[in-house]
Amino acid sequence: MVMPQGKERGGIMPAAYAARDFDAGPKTYSDQGFMDMIYRATGLADFQGQAVVLDLMSGPAKVSLGLKERSPHHRYIALDASEGQLLKIPDGIETLRADVRDLSGVPQADVAVVRYGLKDIPADQQAGVLDEIYKALKPGGVLAVIEMASPDGMKARTNKQHSLKQELGIFPRDVATEGRCNIPTEDGLFDLIENAGFQVQSREDYVSQVATTDWVKGRQIGEAQRAQMDALLASEPMYFKQ
Repeated sequence: MVMPQGKERGGIMPAAYAARDFDAGPKTYSDQGFMDMIYRATGLADFQGQAVVLDLMSGPAKVSLGLKERSPHHRYIALDASEGQLLKIPDGIETLRADVRDLSGVPQADVAVVRYGLKDIPADQQAGVLDEIYKALKPGGVLAVIEMASPDGMKARTNKQHSLKQELGIFPRDVATEGRCNIPTEDGLFDLIENAGFQVQSREDYVSQVATTDWVKGRQIGEAQRAQMDALLASEPMYFKQ
């Protein structure tokens, strides 16, 4: 489903998501070691011929740009629901404004990548999104999922913290229309992926150090909201903080 021009749409991300500054946010978005891990997961280094690569929920296409630096001859398509984010993408990356919940009409891909996007989709829609990605891939295609995972026994606390950050944001998430985020446990994430028909072939862990000040720099929350987040985190038990 290609979306009409000139109008932001909620349901996956807040309508004002276009104003978010990924360059100034957490270092995860610019860390070269993290990008190397994503590149390994795609298998593009060993791909014969030109691959069609879908960068799903791409934002300003940092993933596409990082992959293109490493393998420039492939075809990269950044797909996002936000026209404002797509307009930030430099020449050399194709752009497509579409809703990840309906990928009909999207070019069939050899590789699809979704980084930190699945968690922002409500729990009751995540399986459907993975089904859509499965259908958008050619037979034998590769899906690289780069996602946060809630530690065992801490899913409720992790989601409470992440949801509050979104709802307190400079451009708050409208829970009534967009739902709440869902950061699954690691086992839950693998279950979702496998239930969509994928076979998990490899996995890597990455530890990201993020401070609430990073969210301010990236225009996710303001200083007043950061104080509320700090108060919530300070009130949590030590095992959760660690």
